[in-house]
Amino acid sequence: MTGPTRNLVIVHSPGWQSPDDLHEIADLVRTTAPDIEVFVVSNDRSAPVTRRRAAERPALIFSPIRLKEFRPMRGTILAGRAMSKLDEMTLLRDAGLPVPEFQMASPDTRLDPAIHGRFILQKPSYAFSSWGQGIELFRTADWRYRAPADWPEGHPGRQGPMILQRFIDCGHAMTCRVLTILGRPIFTYCRRSTRPLRLDDVSDRPFEQPDYMPAMPHSEASVNRDPDILALAAAAYAAMPDVPLQACDILRDRDGALHLLEINPGGGTWMFSNHMSDGYRQRLGVSDLKAIFDAPRICAGALIEATRLRAS
Repeated sequence: MTGPTRNLVIVHSPGWQSPDDLHEIADLVRTTAPDIEVFVVSNDRSAPVTRRRAAERPALIFSPIRLKEFRPMRGTILAGRAMSKLDEMTLLRDAGLPVPEFQMASPDTRLDPAIHGRFILQKPSYAFSSWGQGIELFRTADWRYRAPADWPEGHPGRQGPMILQRFIDCGHAMTCRVLTILGRPIFTYCRRSTRPLRLDDVSDRPFEQPDYMPAMPHSEASVNRDPDILALAAAAYAAMPDVPLQACDILRDRDGALHLLEINPGGGTWMFSNHMSDGYRQRLGVSDLKAIFDAPRICAGALIEATRLRAS
């Protein structure tokens, strides 16, 4: 019987994923693919013995977030990476994906409602802004540039440039996050306000709406299996094929068109066992988030295929 010919190293980052989740995936790989030897290592340890053993064959290293203490001696590395939102959105746009029009805010920026639409979103380019945090909605005619020093203490505008992006009118505030591994959907979590956006009620004064996704009971959460939404999330992987875990935020506008906002390439989005998982379970009314899409099996299959094709 032929033994393993390739190695797969799965890197666990404490606080970002449960080790049990990654060991479950590793066990499925071992059962399904005897040609692959699997190692599960901690990202906060150098693991010299495992490093040497993993380097004995062509290897693939999978880490949802960037590598820290663990540094492989050889192998193809697929890992999350920090990236400004401006760079991220540029890569997605250049890959032909439906990213809403955007630009960096600067003192020279001039916006015209006839060109940019009635409303404009402003969001941080570097700071964490998932689920609308740090994002503001302005009437385009009233938007004015603010220098970093003019933002309040603690605002992400002090840390880096802000991005202006065309506002996508979905009728109701909504966002659908699709988590993918190597381009394969493994979970969705969609939120939608039960209150229509009343943009026509805005008065003549400058308008800001820092949090346009209301809390319960004025919003609803669901799992979304819409094939078009899942297909768009899968297609996003090609824009950054070295980023294995992507959390794609997708909107559907009033006319039914889909728009991709971001993929969160940092990888801190293992939604099955991170600090937000209890909230997902409660909102969706399920006890096992992984079971919804049979995520462990899909992850194992994706990693087997990638190891056979890309190990080095």
